[in-house]
Amino acid sequence: MRALAIVSFIITIIFCIVCILLIHDIKDIINKLKKINNTDTNSKVLISSPFKVIRKLVLEINKSIYEKLETKAEYKKINSEIKQSIANIAHDLRTPLTSIIGYIQLIEDGKISDSEKMEYIKIVKKRAKNLQVLIESFYDLSRLESKEYKFQLENISLSQILCDTIALYYNDFINNDIEPVIDIDEKLPLIYADKNAVTRVISNLILNMIRHGREKVEIQLKKQEDGIITVFKNSAPNLSKEDAEHLFDRFFMADRTRNGNNTGLGLTISKGLVEQMGNSIFAELAEGKLSIIIKWKICMVKQ
Repeated sequence: MRALAIVSFIITIIFCIVCILLIHDIKDIINKLKKINNTDTNSKVLISSPFKVIRKLVLEINKSIYEKLETKAEYKKINSEIKQSIANIAHDLRTPLTSIIGYIQLIEDGKISDSEKMEYIKIVKKRAKNLQVLIESFYDLSRLESKEYKFQLENISLSQILCDTIALYYNDFINNDIEPVIDIDEKLPLIYADKNAVTRVISNLILNMIRHGREKVEIQLKKQEDGIITVFKNSAPNLSKEDAEHLFDRFFMADRTRNGNNTGLGLTISKGLVEQMGNSIFAELAEGKLSIIIKWKICMVKQ
């Protein structure tokens, strides 16, 4: 009995010591957590403990701290992007609005001639159209980012859409002294996509070439082993590799200028449309030439 009492006493002492050490470690963890939570720091809980359960607890706590830091950083990034987007939208809307208001004031001035009045009315209509396009772009971008854009998918001929769209902009090429070098393989399989969305993408990329291209641009459409690719290539001597990596970012403009007609949303919208139809788009910069390449999946759906 005495031996049993001694063993029980020893076990009780060991249990008490273990409890005291555990409580000490937990209190240490609590104090370190309080310090981390009360200060803007990237520190983690650092503690050396003989208990495996405490070490596991510390690992989980540090994992939570890391996730919290990531969430905080992402929130700051998103918040900054929202503020910048609002500033860009305000600027892009203000430019045509200011112009419209100015010309309306001139029209209201009884001192101008009828011919001048008609000319100003034409300008107001043009600026109003620009404003409408801007608002539609903002709306389309919001629908794409919230995955609310509705696609009408069907079997379509990419070569036919590309040829038709190039024809629409032929005079724009000529007026800007740009020679389009076109290489289109017309014997291609169909793709499964939204015709209006594909036309929008191609139009955006052609307009981008007309704005930034010089003398000669290249448009290619050809078959690859795993699909079809379109390539839109133009000279870009002042474009850096860093700029090329951000071409599809919202409101990004390599020349850092905003004139009310070009918001930098065209490529962003194109990327959203292409990717949400299950295809891929990317940019390559080599020897002063920018290539925007789209890889289209071949139609696997039979009519």
